[in-house]
Amino acid sequence: MEEANALDLAARLRDLTLAQLEAARTGQWETATEYLRQRGLVLQRLQALDPARLDEPCRAAIAALLEEVRALDRELVALVETALEAAREEQRTLERNDAAARGYRRALGASGAAGIVDREV
Repeated sequence: MEEANALDLAARLRDLTLAQLEAARTGQWETATEYLRQRGLVLQRLQALDPARLDEPCRAAIAALLEEVRALDRELVALVETALEAAREEQRTLERNDAAARGYRRALGASGAAGIVDREV
């Protein structure tokens, strides 16, 4: 019974990791975060199991599933790092645009005060 439970937990962890990766690929970050929370709960339950009570084929099957999880996690980390860098670049662009807009407003204010503003003829 414990072996079936352990295998189910490991498979569930893999399935949640895959779902999290798919959510991240489509930019559904809140959904990806919820999958991460669920993964933590499953991982806690899996860690609570005593490996000594599992036979060797069961431990090998769990190890294979966990290796799949690690591979998916590596892909997920790369995806998150790429998205984070894109967000940082977007933030830098927004900051540059904001600085340019402030400079433009200052220039307009100064030209208006000096009477340099274009007038219709």
